[in-house]
Formats: sequence, structure tokens, C-alpha cells
Amino acid sequence: MFSLPSPEEPPLVDLAILHDLEQQLDGRSAVLDFVGDFASLWAARYTRVAEALRTGDDEAALDALLSLKASASMVGAIRLAGRAEEIESAMKRGDVGDGKTFLPALSTCGQLTLHALETLYVRPSEAD
Repeated sequence: MFSLPSPEEPPLVDLAILHDLEQQLDGRSAVLDFVGDFASLWAARYTRVAEALRTGDDEAALDALLSLKASASMVGAIRLAGRAEEIESAMKRGDVGDGKTFLPALSTCGQLTLHALETLYVRPSEAD
């Protein structure tokens, strides 16, 4: 269901980051909760970015992108964090235009990331 990364792209999820987080939080249960929170907040985070870009509110867009980038990084969603960083960089260069061109790729990456987290981390034995 989700695609393998091209040689230029990072994987959707870096499991090493999640395993490191398990060590920091003393177990898988806390990380599962954190991943669940990330997944449940995805739609709201995406909507916040999308609305800010659509309305041209650069300050709100940068704030939303920073939030998305940080939370994605923490759950090992490095490709999604990279997409957020790409949009942020384009904004800082003044290359965003109306912002709508970035939204399909961000949305797709987010959905693929949620699926990868579920398949690779939350319920890996069910993927077999």
C-alpha cells in the first residue's frame, strides 16, 4: 500500500527513532500512545497548514509547519518532516505562490506515513 522510497528520498518512517524513544520513555507503551496522538492530530495539523497557505498567512503557516516538522521528527516520520521543511524553505525564499501546489504532496505523504506507522510499528505482526 505504501511506496518504497526512491534513492533520493528518506523512508516514510525511521524505526530507529521510535526504538530510541522507547529507551528514553522506558517502554513501548508510552511510544505507542505518542504515535497514536500523532496520528489522531494529523488531520488538524494538515488543515492548519493548508488553511494558512490558502489564505496567505505566512506567520501561521510557518508556525504550523514547524509544529508538523517537530512532531513528525519525534515519531520518526522523517519524509513527512522533510516535506514540511521543503515548504518552509520555499516560503522563506518567497517561492510558495498560492501554496496550493504543495498541499497534495503533503497530504499524500501524511497519509502514507500514518499507514507506515500503523503497519511497521503499531501492528507489525499484522503486516505479514
